[in-house]
Parts: sequence; structure tokens; C-alpha cells
Amino acid sequence: MKKLLCVAFALLLLTGCEAYPKRFSATYTDVFDTVTEFTAYCGTEEEFEALSEAVHGELKRLHEIFDIYNSYEGLDNAKALNDAAGKSVEPPAELIELINSGKEWYTLSGGKLNIAFGSVLSEWHHCREEGVLPDPVLLKELAEHCDISLVKADGGNIALGDPNMSLDLGAMAKGYAAQKAAELAESLGGKRFALSVGGNIVTRGEKPSGKWEIGIQDPDGGILTTVKVAGEAVVTSGDYQRYYEVGGVRYHHIIDPDTLYPAALWRSVTVIAENSADADALSTSLFLLPLEEGKALAEKFGAEALWVSPDGSVIRTEGFSDYE
Repeated sequence: MKKLLCVAFALLLLTGCEAYPKRFSATYTDVFDTVTEFTAYCGTEEEFEALSEAVHGELKRLHEIFDIYNSYEGLDNAKALNDAAGKSVEPPAELIELINSGKEWYTLSGGKLNIAFGSVLSEWHHCREEGVLPDPVLLKELAEHCDISLVKADGGNIALGDPNMSLDLGAMAKGYAAQKAAELAESLGGKRFALSVGGNIVTRGEKPSGKWEIGIQDPDGGILTTVKVAGEAVVTSGDYQRYYEVGGVRYHHIIDPDTLYPAALWRSVTVIAENSADADALSTSLFLLPLEEGKALAEKFGAEALWVSPDGSVIRTEGFSDYE
């Protein structure tokens, strides 16, 4: 018996960092124009700092690639591609991958998720900053330059066939970047962590006390429900996250390409999926789609979803409650 106890004690000493990890957290405010939080359970602070530095570096690198507002020396990023509309550009592989994925999601969503919708979204963004509503005639004119079929990929080159077209990757970029950063952290030995890029949450492993608990916000305030995940991504799209008011009416940032105005079907949609990039694209697509079409799309990806309707009622896919 003493020999068995000694062996067991020796094993605990050898695996102490895994058996008794400590919780560490870091916050970044310089990527994707949002607050990013990285929490991990590691054996030492040095181990966490190495993971955190790698995650932050990857997110910053991808932020610069997908940035549509700023230029970076020597980098043909999304802004460079928009500025060169009508001409061919050789962007980084990650931008090509995200654009090709965006073209696939355009088809999957029945045209509701359109990364070539930048001209219309840019006008809404400008008007939101000014506190005014867009001119409906101008919106229709801008919508004439959103034909995603004119986004052409040829090997390592991308060209926007319409000189007045611009891309907006906001519906996909954070989820894609969170997925890539999580994969990097895993490759460096990270086993138990949660990464939230502006609410696009990726989890790996479990906390010592169990699964990660993610609060789902009620659009009217407070927590609607809590989900417990270990290895899944959780993403919410809602009308309460970015909005402004004109004449007492609220106008949020998720624009329906059919009406050119903020979508009105749902207050919020939360998606749980294995892949963060899919979860991000799904949450926006489902926010823009009628219920049955949204359910069918979620099922195609093996995802679970929760919808909050304008009257406050809540609808879940069959397996969503398994996470609550």
C-alpha cells in the first residue's frame, strides 16, 4: 500500500501543472475595434504570458489584414483591395480564404450575407456617426455596386470587377480570427482557455470546476440564459449591440440587403457551433433569415441556435437546451 501511495504522489508531482492549473487573464483593446479577453488555466504565469502574447500577435496580424479603414506598409489588406477596385491585387492567403468563404456564405444564406455589401454598410456607418438617416435614393444607387459575382479570385490574386464596389468583412472576420488564434494557442500547448473577441467566444477544454459558462444577454438587459460549453464557439448577433436613434426610432447595424434597412425579424440570435468562423457567419445569416430557413441552415452545420423575437418570445433548436 505504501508503495502505491508513493507512486501516486510521484505522479502528482510530475503532472502538477496539469492537475492544479492557475487561472490567468489578459485583455486587449487594439484588435477588431472591440474588447478582447483571453482566459486560460496554466501551470505558470510564464506559460500563460507566452500563450497570451501569441494569441494577441495572431489577432493583431489578422486585424491588419482584414482592416477596411487603415493601410499598413507593405501589406495589401482589405482596404488596399477596396482602394484598388477594378484592378487585381495579390493579398495575403488569409484574406483570399475569407473572401472565398464569404462567397460560399452568400450562396448558403440565400444572398443575405454579402461581403460585397460594403458601399451600403459604409453609408449607414457614416450616417450613424452623424446621427442622421441615409437617403433612400442613395442607398438604392449604392446597392447597384454589391454584385458578389464580380469578386474574382484567380490563384493568388483578387479583383473587384466593379470600380465602385467595396468589401465589408465584419460579419465574418472576428469569428475567423478567433478560430485561428485558438488553433495557434492549441498548437503551443494551450488546453483550457476561453477567447472572446468582442463577444465571439471560442472555448477549449474545461475549467477545473467544469465547463465554461457563457451568459447570453437579454436584448432588453440582463442575462437571458447561460450555456455551458467545452470546445465549442458561442456567437450572438443582436440589435442592441451597435445602434443609434433618430426621432425616437432605433436603427441597428445589421442591414438587410433586400430592404437596405436594419433587419426586423429578430432582436438577437445566438449560435453554438464547433467552429468560430461558422458560428459568426451563422449568427448574422440567421438574424437575417426567417425561422425555418435559419433552422435548416443551422442543422446543415450541426449547430444549435436561440432566437429572441421582437415580442420577447424565445425559440430554440432542439439541442440548444442541452447546453443550458
